[in-house]
Amino acid sequence: MRRIISTTFLLVFMAVITMAQPPQGREGRQFSPEDMAKRQTEQMTEDLKLNELQVEKVSALNKKYAEKMRDAFQNAEGNREQMREKMQTLRTEKDTELKEILTEEQFKKYQEIEKERMERMQQRRENRRTDDNKRGQPRGGAR
Repeated sequence: MRRIISTTFLLVFMAVITMAQPPQGREGRQFSPEDMAKRQTEQMTEDLKLNELQVEKVSALNKKYAEKMRDAFQNAEGNREQMREKMQTLRTEKDTELKEILTEEQFKKYQEIEKERMERMQQRRENRRTDDNKRGQPRGGAR
């Protein structure tokens, strides 16, 4: 009897601890616009060797567009196509402004890095679809 109670207590304890963990996966990686802008600026500073003035301008630009993208995401109301179109428009606008801050060489490198990033995102998206299909889950199903 003591063993059953101990085992039950242990199982309940483990269940409570598991539920108390922060979400993992995509849901666990949500950043504020400020955090996102900071991360982008740090990465761009390293990749593009930005000078101090460029860092200041790029940081402000990244924050501005991180906020706009957050708003677009929140206002999409589940319409993925509408959100994707809005995000593409925002990326184009941002690139136009960024081109005024960076040197020609830096902007070319930025475009190469962005192209690679988009290709990796597309590959991950395709891999998720393949994984979902193998598990018999419909596309866009629960993860």
